[in-house]
Amino acid sequence: MTLKAFDLVSVLDRVDLKIECFEASGNDLYLGSDDSIVVHYVVEERIHDATSKIFYSTNKISQKNLGTKKTVVQLKTASALGRLMVLSDGNLYILDSDVLNTIGSGPKIKNVTVFCVNENPNTLDPFTVQLCVGKRRCIQICSLHEDRVSFLKELSTPEPVNIAMDGTFVCVAGQGHYCVFNVETGLSQDLFPYDTAVTYPHVKRIAKEEFLLAGPGNLGMFVTAAGISERPPIQWMEGISAVSYYYPYIITITNQFIRVYSLIDQQHKQTLNFSGGELIGNFDGQLYVAANSCVSCLMPQPWTVQVQTLMDNERVEEAVELAEHSGAVGMSQEQYQQLFHTLLQKAGFIKLSHGVYDQAQDYFLRGSVDVREVISLYPGLLPATVEFMRAQPPLHHLADITQAMHGDQNKIEDAKRFLSGYLLHLRSLGEPIMCRLEIDTAIIKLYAERKSSDLLLFLESGDIVCNLPECAQWLETHQQYSALAKLYRVLGDLDKSLKVLTRLVRDEIKDEHFKGIQDLVDCLICAADPNVVWRYSDFVLDRNPMEGVRVFTDTKATLNPSRVLQILQRYPEARLGFLHHLIYTKKLQDEKYHTELVLHYVDEAVRLINEEPSSSELEEARGKLQDLLTSSCHYQPQPVLARMQGTSLHVETAAVFGRLGEHEKALSMLVHQLKDFSAAEQYCIAQTRGANNTCKSSIFLKLLKIYLRPPPGGSEDDIELAPAIELLSVHAGDLEVSAVLALLPPNWSLSIVHHYLRAALRTSLHQSRIKRIQQTLVRSDNLQQKFILYKLNKDMGPIPLASNRICCVCNRGFTSCEFTIYPNGVMAHLTCAPNPSVCPLTGTVFQVTRDASRSGTNKQYSR
Repeated sequence: MTLKAFDLVSVLDRVDLKIECFEASGNDLYLGSDDSIVVHYVVEERIHDATSKIFYSTNKISQKNLGTKKTVVQLKTASALGRLMVLSDGNLYILDSDVLNTIGSGPKIKNVTVFCVNENPNTLDPFTVQLCVGKRRCIQICSLHEDRVSFLKELSTPEPVNIAMDGTFVCVAGQGHYCVFNVETGLSQDLFPYDTAVTYPHVKRIAKEEFLLAGPGNLGMFVTAAGISERPPIQWMEGISAVSYYYPYIITITNQFIRVYSLIDQQHKQTLNFSGGELIGNFDGQLYVAANSCVSCLMPQPWTVQVQTLMDNERVEEAVELAEHSGAVGMSQEQYQQLFHTLLQKAGFIKLSHGVYDQAQDYFLRGSVDVREVISLYPGLLPATVEFMRAQPPLHHLADITQAMHGDQNKIEDAKRFLSGYLLHLRSLGEPIMCRLEIDTAIIKLYAERKSSDLLLFLESGDIVCNLPECAQWLETHQQYSALAKLYRVLGDLDKSLKVLTRLVRDEIKDEHFKGIQDLVDCLICAADPNVVWRYSDFVLDRNPMEGVRVFTDTKATLNPSRVLQILQRYPEARLGFLHHLIYTKKLQDEKYHTELVLHYVDEAVRLINEEPSSSELEEARGKLQDLLTSSCHYQPQPVLARMQGTSLHVETAAVFGRLGEHEKALSMLVHQLKDFSAAEQYCIAQTRGANNTCKSSIFLKLLKIYLRPPPGGSEDDIELAPAIELLSVHAGDLEVSAVLALLPPNWSLSIVHHYLRAALRTSLHQSRIKRIQQTLVRSDNLQQKFILYKLNKDMGPIPLASNRICCVCNRGFTSCEFTIYPNGVMAHLTCAPNPSVCPLTGTVFQVTRDASRSGTNKQYSR
């Protein structure tokens, strides 16, 4: 309880009446007595010349006796209307706020127990004040005008003791129970009960649709219009006679003390002595307190002083909240922003010293702290080349992070993790980053100290700006050689990177994060200089040929494939991988590459046949060979056939025969040697894909001929009758009828081929009809073009095309009668005038009326 939020300054030392209520508006102060008297004072704030302290001078303006001889219970001003509302003896009077004359002949509303003003009115008329009036069994909503009170709505409720209104909601303290009414819908929300014997039901509006209520057990309960509490309650003292709100404080008054509580953490902040205290009120930012015969003012301390006090006591959240609410009071907006940013920065360092890192980062970001202020707390992290002096006046009194954490190594490590996370967050914001060199250098050093694998991921981003000599020395000291190599590579020094990686491969130095030869290859493929690749290729291939082939397949350098293959002579697997790359990735069509790969697959398949004829490896090898033979047309067939001679690779041999165009040999091998009729059919389909009908018919007829011809050394009974009939049925459309009939044996009955004949005749008839339709369409198009040409001749007359006439776009002559002419006489080639409705020379837009012949003009237009 070290905060001094308010000072108590006397306003009226003593008055000749017993004060029961008071009200203020601007410089006007109104007092209500126990014998129906209302007094009006004018209060002026002054500063003492000698002491510079604030004091108040008062001047009594007027006094009014209502004549009821009863206590004045409530006073409320309506400054926009110049009116003062007075409640005494159950009557609500409307007085002139200056001279206290009664407006009208008497009280405006009778039988009133309590009333309040809507502090958040839902009316746009500035000269209307909304009132909520409590009577014995209801509350009434009224509008106060300059000379009258108009009734709006009435809601039934037990006799209200105290009320407060906000917008469309009224919080009512009835006899032993609180509730909230919605005056628009008429619905009510029960809150909680209270003991009338020990608790006076204080009701105070705090914010929009939020009220402060006196609850059981001396609790100040915050309740919203929805009936829920969004803040913890305040534990205040017994005997509260009044309560007020001055953000961010709740102020209570008892017979002896004024107590101040924080709305932020609900804790007691300040106590002031005030004997006989009965009343307290916040009147548009002016806080008055009153005893029976005196009035004083609670003067808030300047918010800067309060904030500094809170910061001195490391009550950071309260200080920041108070500064945010106070705004640029008494200073320019620029001064306020600078002061607020400094406050946030100081708050960040306080939270950092306490190890509350999430809040520290939030304050640093909001306060736009110079990142070097934070890095400077960590010895050795700032580059030696950077000259940096901490801010003056200082933002903190920390020597370094070791002193801040009292030498606790675990806390120091946590603080370093916070710094690395904070710096990485700064890099991820996507905004221009100040002090980029300091940030990246610090991140590299922090990761190196922890020997973290995250350092490699950080360097992988490639966007690094650091002090290279210092970082390199730091990485060597902490034996982070893999990161050192990557740092050299990222910053463009491939030679140094390769030297470090070479030493790692040779085990001259050690690093737990080194992945082996793979890291060296990853670096080497970044080299754009072929000489660098040649220099290190043998070193890599000797240690891992399969990884080494990536040097040639993924490199950025332009390499001669023949030289690469020559180097790979000693590394068969790597050579095979490179051939794959040339054919399938680079799509090279050099037949020597294709032939070598085919021969390799042939040798591999033969080897597996000799070793394990039924192995899955053999199936895979033959599959690769067959795919390559089918997809490639760039290998030399003769060497491949020679290599396959005498082997059981019949399907593959047939594919090579197909490559040579010797379809009969290929089909004969598939039919007679393998008896694989399905493969023979697929062979025909593959060979005729995209071919014309004549070519299709030729190949399928070859297959039919082979089916109907006995194999060498066979008899007529050995012909393949069933496959032949199936071929005729399935591919009737691909076989020319006259050629098929010439091949069929004369002893075949019609029942054998009737399915084929029906399908063939249907296909022939369909093709005939299609040709007739095409001929008709061509004739129709020709007739339309002639008609259009006739219309053009009739409408435009002959169009002269002189030999010296040129296109307006390309300035070249016309070599044919195909051109575009526009109504303004401009002529252009069809290709030079893509938009037929816009003249390419003048830009004039014409309306298209109808298509025209391409043999005369392209379009005809009208303006």
